[in-house]
Amino acid sequence: MKSKFWLKLGLLSLTCGMVSGAPALISNAADTTNLESTATLTLDSSDTHLSLDAVPSFPFSTVKTSDILSGKAIKTSLTSNNQVTVTDTRLDSKGWDLAVTSTAFTNSGKKITGNLAFNKPGAFAFSDSDGAAGSDGAAGWTWASPINLALPTTSSTQVASSTGAKEGTASASINSATFTANSHDALATGTYTSTLTWNLTATPNPGASE
Repeated sequence: MKSKFWLKLGLLSLTCGMVSGAPALISNAADTTNLESTATLTLDSSDTHLSLDAVPSFPFSTVKTSDILSGKAIKTSLTSNNQVTVTDTRLDSKGWDLAVTSTAFTNSGKKITGNLAFNKPGAFAFSDSDGAAGSDGAAGWTWASPINLALPTTSSTQVASSTGAKEGTASASINSATFTANSHDALATGTYTSTLTWNLTATPNPGASE
């Protein structure tokens, strides 16, 4: 009888030992694999400005008098000094307008009036951009279409504009132009010159900071 009791007690002790000796489960913290940081800068507005940096000239060279008096379209190709360049680095989007006024061709008191047309000017492109379609070119910097300047005119003819969406220094080329005279006044020998005055103005934006 005693032997059975000690046997049962031994089994009980063994069972209790097995339970108390089982390893405890340990909960590990989640791995940290992502962190965030910041980069900051503050803009210095002391050098921001709007400027017209270059405008083209239109050399028609020697022209036959009969072509002037008959109103023939006279075309010239521009290979140098043919760019319009604008810089806009102002803070806050404002945009700008570019307009032109002009005089008649004059020489020794004689005048030739008519119409000067820009033939498909190239697209504006920033100095650090290739200007290719789909690149970060001068989006929103556009030419008026068509561009026909009456010679002479005292009222401004808008030729280009910007919405203000993009800023920087951008240029566009005018590769050819056409002049068509519409006067029959008596003319004098010599060189006739027309003066084009280009005027760049900021587009008002009352809601933007200065």
